[in-house]
Amino acid sequence: MNNYVILKGKKDRLSIHLNDEVDFLALRDSLVSKIREARSFIGKGQMAIEFTNRKLSELEENVLIDLIKSNSDLNITYVFSGNSGEVEKIKFVKAITEEGLTKFYRGTLRSGAKLEYDGNIVVVGDVNPGAMIRAKGNVIVLGFLNGTVYAGQDGDRDAFVGATHMNPLQLVIGHIIAEPMQKKILDTNKVDRKSGFKIAFIFGKEIRIEDFSTRLATDY
Repeated sequence: MNNYVILKGKKDRLSIHLNDEVDFLALRDSLVSKIREARSFIGKGQMAIEFTNRKLSELEENVLIDLIKSNSDLNITYVFSGNSGEVEKIKFVKAITEEGLTKFYRGTLRSGAKLEYDGNIVVVGDVNPGAMIRAKGNVIVLGFLNGTVYAGQDGDRDAFVGATHMNPLQLVIGHIIAEPMQKKILDTNKVDRKSGFKIAFIFGKEIRIEDFSTRLATDY
């Protein structure tokens, strides 16, 4: 059993120590295993949680929170978050589902598979070549996106597609088709740690793809 995730019970919270070197997908799987093993120990009721040792993006934090909620009997009231040398802040939980109806799919979408939903779709896993996703809302892939994605199916120009490893065979948002970008299929066994989470969105009459951190900077 790896030690990517270590759970420690404190008086007022559940402290979750996260390895800061392992890939997020491996970290995610380890968290699910640890939470399931400790389900009876953790118990039920309201509890605060604290992520330590690793800086998480808001999206990554929300994904981990949803995984904890779906694999335990906890009602998470708030999350303690803060970086070394800074004053610790309390951030109320804002789950992805607050963005509207959201379907979560855990696992790999293999060739020939099709996932459709009238709201947002979040895939916690990979989308292989030959797999297809269709959503009236946004699409988020916490893994390798090597398949075909349609977001904003009703012509929603505000819809977006996000992926940890963005490499779609075809990407369509609203009624706009992105320029082909797949030169080769990304190998899930050879993770490019330099490539961060990317987001695709409509800009003018085309689809633009940017690093998530860059997009946040321009929005605020």
